[in-house]
Amino acid sequence: MRNYIIRRLLLMVPTVVVVAALTFMLLRLVPGNVLTAQLQGTGQAGAQYNKERLKTMEHQLGIDGSIPSQFGRWVSGMVHGNFGKSFIDNKDTLSEFGGRVGVTIELGILTIIFSLILGIPLGILSAVRQDSPLDYATRVLSILGVAIPNFWLALLIIVFAARLFGFAFPQQQYSFFSDPGKNLEKFVVPALVISFAGAGIFMRYLRTTMLDVLRQDYVRTANAKGLNQRAVVYRHALKNAIIPIITIIGAQLSAIIAGAIIAEQLFSLRGVGQLTLSAVLQRDYPQVQTNVLIFAIVLVVGNLVTDLAYGWADPRIRFS
Repeated sequence: MRNYIIRRLLLMVPTVVVVAALTFMLLRLVPGNVLTAQLQGTGQAGAQYNKERLKTMEHQLGIDGSIPSQFGRWVSGMVHGNFGKSFIDNKDTLSEFGGRVGVTIELGILTIIFSLILGIPLGILSAVRQDSPLDYATRVLSILGVAIPNFWLALLIIVFAARLFGFAFPQQQYSFFSDPGKNLEKFVVPALVISFAGAGIFMRYLRTTMLDVLRQDYVRTANAKGLNQRAVVYRHALKNAIIPIITIIGAQLSAIIAGAIIAEQLFSLRGVGQLTLSAVLQRDYPQVQTNVLIFAIVLVVGNLVTDLAYGWADPRIRFS
C-alpha cells in the first residue's frame, strides 16, 4: 500500500500543475482585465486613463508581458510561499482563503451528513419494499434530487419562505462554538439544498446494490435459518451494499464545492465559495488562482483517501 500511496501522490503533482496552468491561461483569455473592468464601472476608462497609464498599472499588478512569463512569476512566487495578493484589497490570497475556509468546511460536513441521513435509510427501504408505493415515491424523489439544479431549489426556498411565511433567512453569521443554535439556523437550509442531489444519488446507488446483495446466497441462507428480517438487512446485507457509497462520497466532493459557491452567495455565507465567485466577477486573478489550486489539491487528496477507505472497507481489494 505504501508504494501505491507514493505513486498516487506523485501523480497528483502533474494533475495539480495542469489545473493551475489551465486556470491561469483561461482567466487571461477572457477579454479585458481587472483594470478595464474597474475603469468601465466608474466611466473613467477613456477620460482620465491613457494607454501609458494603464500599462504602468498593469506592470504594478504583474499582469503585463506574455502569459508564460506571468505564469512563471506566479509559480516562482508560490515556491517561495507567496501565492500573490488580491487585486481588490491587496490582501494575501492564501490568508483570505484561510479566513473563510472554516465556513465552507462546516457547510460541506453538514451536506455530507444530510446526504447520508436522507439517502441511506430511503435507499434501504426502497430496496426492501421493492415495487411498493414507497419504492416508487423514493425513486421519484431520487430522480428529482439529481435533476433539480441547486441554485433553482435555493431560489425557490428563499422566495416561498418570504412570500408564504414572511420569513427572511438571517444575514448575520455566528460561529458554531459561540452560538450553536444561531449558527445552525444559518447553515442548515443551505446544507440541505446542496445535499438534495447527493441524497438522490445515494438512494439510487444503495437501492441497486441492496437489491443485488439481497439476492445473494448468504442472505437467502440467513433468511432460511429464521433470522430476524431487520438483522438480515442491517447486519448482513447493508454491510456489503454500502461499500460503493464510500466511492460516491469521494466523487461528491466536487459537487459540494460547486454547490457551496452558489449556496454561499444566495444565503450570504462568507465562505470560500462566495469569495471565489466575487473574485471571478471582479477579475481578481490571484484570488481565483489560489482558490482553484487549493480546490484541485483537496479533490485529488480526497479521491486518494476515498480509494484507501474503499480498500479498508473491502479486504478483497489489494493495492499493487
